[in-house]
Formats: sequence, structure tokens, C-alpha cells
Amino acid sequence: MVLLLFFWRYDMKKIIGIGLILILLIVGVSFFINNPINTGSDEDLSQQSVDYSENGISLSMPGDWVSAKSNSNETVLAVADPDYKDSAGFNSVNVNIEKKSNARSLQSEFTSNYNTLARNSDFNILFMGNVSFNDQAAMEADYTSVANNQTKQHKAIWIPKGSDIYVILCSAPESEFDNMVGTFDFIINSVRL
Repeated sequence: MVLLLFFWRYDMKKIIGIGLILILLIVGVSFFINNPINTGSDEDLSQQSVDYSENGISLSMPGDWVSAKSNSNETVLAVADPDYKDSAGFNSVNVNIEKKSNARSLQSEFTSNYNTLARNSDFNILFMGNVSFNDQAAMEADYTSVANNQTKQHKAIWIPKGSDIYVILCSAPESEFDNMVGTFDFIINSVRL
């Protein structure tokens, strides 16, 4: 009988010990799930989007992008990634929206523009064709340009609206363009004219 009581107490202590360990593990795991360890890094704003509006045009852009200035008089909205600067300190990854007022037809404006560029050896046309923008006919041109010994790649979407034509121009250094295509497409698809 004494021997039976001894084993019973020994097994109960073992069971209680294992139970306590399991409870501590469950509490510890739930604490770390609800309170993740802070690595000290700030929240990645590039993974968030923000809405931006100017001159009656709105779009969504990555949270770390900023409003930008353009040297084109036709630009009605410009945004840029502040992490990319050229040798002169200007933003080299950007999206500009230009407005051509009282334009001729989309086809004639588009063709005239890229025929002129094709005659300039600093430009190389990669693609020209018809596309759809928000379920309406539009045109796209992809090309490279060389200025100040830097090659940039561009994607331009031409959209008619009444007697105006809007051009969404996405630009990046040629070496970075493929990395930016997803961001450019995200911005283009969010544009509301």
C-alpha cells in the first residue's frame, strides 16, 4: 500500500509538472503572437498607399512617394519616389500627368509626337500601340531617352477626354525601370481624370 501511494504521488507530481510547463508555453506563445518583438525598424511606407489629388486629378501612390515639380508647362500633376535622385539631385523615378488642351485627335497627336522623337537619336521607341484605360480606348508608347549621360525608360499612356488629351508619363532610370513596373501600373490603374 505504501508503495502504491508512493507511485501515485510520483505520477501526480510528474503530471502537474508537465501541465505547468504546457500552460507556461501556451501563455508565452500567445504573448509573442499578440506582442511581436519590435526590431526597431519603422513601418514600411512603400507598402501602404495614399490618395493624392491635384488640379481635379486623383490617384493612389505608395506612401513614401511625394508630390513633385515638373519643368513642363503641360504638367498638371507630378509625383516621385524620393529615394531615387539623378546626379543633379532631381527625382529620377516619377509619374507626371500632362494635359494637352484643345488637341487634335488622339491618333494625330500621338503619331506626331513619336514621329518627332523617332528622328532624334537620343530617343529609341520600344513600343507603340493601342491600349485600354478605364474601359476606354487609349494609346501607349514605351521608349528610352538619353540626357546628361543617363538613359531613362518611359511608359506613356495617352487618354482622350473631351477636347483634351491626358498623358500619364512614367519614368525611371533604365536599370531600375523593370523594378518599378508594378508601382507604375498600380498608379496608372488608380488615376481618375
